[in-house]
Formats: sequence, structure tokens, C-alpha cells
Amino acid sequence: LASVSPNLVSHCLSSSSYSSNTSPLPKSSNIELFVTNARSIRRKSHLLNFVKSLSYSLILISETWLCKDDSDAYLLGSNDDFVAFRKDRPTNAEKSRGGGVAILCSPLLNPILVSSFTTESIESLIIDIHFSSPSEFIPSRLYHLADWNSINYHISSHDWTLALSFLDVDNAFSYFTEVVNSLLDAFVPKSTPSPFSHYPRHLKILYGKSKRATSIARNSVLALTLTKRFERALRAHQVKIESRIVESKNPKAFFSLCNTRLKACKSAPPGIIDVDGAQLLSCRDKASAFSKYFASVSTSPLQSPLPSHSPPTLYTINGIPLSSSPFLKNLGIIMNPSLKFTDHISRMVSKARAKINIMFKCFFSPDPHLYNRAFTTFIRPLLEYGSVVWSPHTVILANQIEDVQRNFSRRLFARCQIPYSLYPDRISLLSLQTLEHRRFISDILFLYKSIHGFYSYDHSNLFRKAPLTRSLRRSHNLRISLPFVPPKSHSSFVIRVIERWNVLDAEIVTSSPHIFRSHILSIPSKSFSEESLLRL
Repeated sequence: LASVSPNLVSHCLSSSSYSSNTSPLPKSSNIELFVTNARSIRRKSHLLNFVKSLSYSLILISETWLCKDDSDAYLLGSNDDFVAFRKDRPTNAEKSRGGGVAILCSPLLNPILVSSFTTESIESLIIDIHFSSPSEFIPSRLYHLADWNSINYHISSHDWTLALSFLDVDNAFSYFTEVVNSLLDAFVPKSTPSPFSHYPRHLKILYGKSKRATSIARNSVLALTLTKRFERALRAHQVKIESRIVESKNPKAFFSLCNTRLKACKSAPPGIIDVDGAQLLSCRDKASAFSKYFASVSTSPLQSPLPSHSPPTLYTINGIPLSSSPFLKNLGIIMNPSLKFTDHISRMVSKARAKINIMFKCFFSPDPHLYNRAFTTFIRPLLEYGSVVWSPHTVILANQIEDVQRNFSRRLFARCQIPYSLYPDRISLLSLQTLEHRRFISDILFLYKSIHGFYSYDHSNLFRKAPLTRSLRRSHNLRISLPFVPPKSHSSFVIRVIERWNVLDAEIVTSSPHIFRSHILSIPSKSFSEESLLRL
């Protein structure tokens, strides 16, 4: 992809096909094409969102500086207005950033990835697009402004019996749709949304001035000054939106804002190429191709018992051998043969760190409540999902997980210009708990629900009830014991919380789930104490 500008909001090309004014593909004579050299798209998502609002059909970006750990949220947000194709530059110890190309294409063009390859310092993407007639698309209409009285009058006064009596089913359906569409054209106005509808007028003016100045002399003082003014105004507009949503305390608006910044859409490319080279665009063709291929490679079940030491089976697709993996992902948790969760924790931490990077590069507000709520809503659950299964029992892994929140709080204080303080003081000011303490709460809540029958599973190999024969002041009839003596390397949720559970008051362990949870949440944290795995 050719580099045409030092700035993201810089240059626009047109090709001789179709283009858009108010929709991704309007009924005019050109496809609007935007080409730019981003020089790292990481901190320019707000600029890219503005460009996407201009209804370009194709956006070509070079120098994305993305790597395999970076989410498509940098390019797409959570909207499915575009399909993203990426080719990132491979990274190593010597080269960690740079290069990379991306193509954002309207799904109405039915893009298909033809080829992607990398040579020395060059990344290439080739896609094929298929444009369909605009008449196939249903226009957007303003039904709240429709003349329903006229529509009802024409439908009720029409002699349907006479009109349909001599028609078969297909022709009758065609006749009915023609009548309905004619009524819609006559009495329901079409919507004509402006591509700048959600941006203020001064941003449109600044963008137009910077675009004209750049087209005349790209590196002139006037062009660079106007471009910087536009970027500052756009950033101030984003800060204003973020602050207004946080102050409104509207959870739906906040969730929608974070969704557009932190979560990439999961829309698949509209078209694929099958093994014969045919281009498949419809869902029926794609499903038929997959069904045909799976049927061709399926094998009959063995009728005899397997040998005790069967040789490893080699599986191939189109003659390409598939590598075997010792890891198994079950309900989102990665298991390995040794039943250790080091790989799962490493991948989980990497995903959370990447999401934090996106957050600090897509939000611009100095309000700490925005980052705090976004972290607890979208990032912290990544570090807590299934923790009853994989909760670490080593100092290294526990601190590896805690470092995610530690790093987040430090970056939040720097962004919001809050004086530096130690990690325990930072999370206290942010009303956060350590991740270690939250895992303890999850463990003891899981034990409570297991004992009271909320979860139905065989826990005889994990714990058993062991009430005391004589009553003690700090005891209850739901005391538990272990059915075995665990090794030091063994860790389960029962071992982690058995001491705390057995000393709870009887009225607490027999209370309702809501009361029990409230009591557990009020227990002070033991993080950074001698019993804790965390280190300052």
C-alpha cells in the first residue's frame, strides 16, 4: 500500500466504480477510497473513527505498527460497518514495532482475501471485491413520518380478490410486493442521514480546511497547522463526550461507549474461497462447501478395540499436516498434561494487558472514574473467570496476575495527574480490592454454594462434612475436613479456604446467600501479610 501522507486524516482517492454519500455504498459513480500512512494506529483510533464516519467504502492503511497480540478494536471498534484485513510485520527481539498494513472494506462489497504475504520489510494484502446492484438493498425509511391513513386506505380499498384470482403463488407474491413497495415509495419518506451527524459543525469545517490545504501543499505550514488544530479539536470533542457520559451515571450509555472503544466486532468476512478456487458469497454456498469437505474426510468408526500402544495419528487438510498440541481448552480454561495453569495464566494476563493498552489509547478524559469503571467492567473479569479452578498457589503466578491491576492503577494516576503512591494506597483510593482477595471471595462463595446444594456435583474427593461432637464458641455443624492429606504442591479451592470456613459463626454459614455474601465482602483483606502470596 502506497504511503501518500504523513497524517491519518490526509488524503482521499476515487476509483471508477460506485461511491457513497450517506451509506457505505450509495448509488453514484464512484467508490470513495481513503489511503494513508498511519505511522502507528494505536493512538489514532479517534481519527480513524472520524474517517469511517465519512462513508468511505475502502480504507487502506500502511504502517499500522500492530502485532499479533493487538486486537482488531484498534481498527474496528465494536461496529460492523467494515471488515478488517490485516498483515502485521513479524516481531522479534531486535524489531518489536513498525510496518504492517490493513484494509477496511465495506461488507456490501463482499470482500474476499485472495493473498497475504511478507517479504523483507514489506507486507502485502490482496483482496477481491464484488459489487452488487444498489437496487438489491432496501432503502432506509422514516416510518415515524409515514402517512399511515393513506396507506391503510389504499390497502383496504384495493380489490385483492379480483387482482389475485388468476395468479399463481409466485406471481401473486410478486404482485403483492409491488403494491406494498409502491405505497412505501409514495407515503413513507426515505431517510437521508448525514455522515457527520454525530460530529459538531466546527469539526466538519476544520476537517474541510485541513483537507483542502493538504491537497494543495501537503507539507506546508498552513496544512500542518490546520491538521494539528483539527486533531486537538477532535480530541477535545472525545473528552467532552466521555465526561458527559460519566457524569450522567447512565450505565447503558457508559457500556455503549466502552463497547465502541474496547471490544472488536466479531463479524466474519462476507466471502471465502473454497479448495477449488471458487468464490463463495452466500451463506448457503459456504455451508455446502464445509459440509461437502467434512463428508469427504470423515472416516468410519473402528469395529475392533484399539491396541494398547497405538501410533500417533497424523491428520492433514489438503495435504498439509496439522500439528498436535498437548493443550486442551475447556470452557475457556487451558489445561495441559501436568494439570498446571501456567499457560492459561500467561495468556490471560497478556489479554488483559492488551485490553488496558487499548483503553489508555482510546480514552482521553482525565476523569479517573471513567478508567476505573471500564477496568472493573471489561478487564477485571478476564482475570477472574474460572479462578476457582486455576487460582495460583505460587508467589510468582500470584504477583504476575496482580501486576496487571498494579500497572493499571499506576497508569491511571499518571494519566489523571494524581500524585504517586504505593499500590495498597492506590487501590484504596480507587475503592478496589486486590485480585488475590477477590479470588478468596470466589473460593469461599463456591464452597458455600457447594455445601448448600446450589451446585450439583460429586465433591466426595474434595471435602466432607465433619461436625464436632462437642460445641465450641467458634464452630458450626457445617465444618468440613479433607478426605486425604494433600501434598504441598496441591491446590484446590477447599484447601485455600478451609481454615476460614471452619471458624465462621454458625449463623453466618446457615444464612441466605445474600447475607453470607455481604458478610464475606466485609472481611478485611490479608493481602501483603505473612499469609499472603503478594509482595509490595
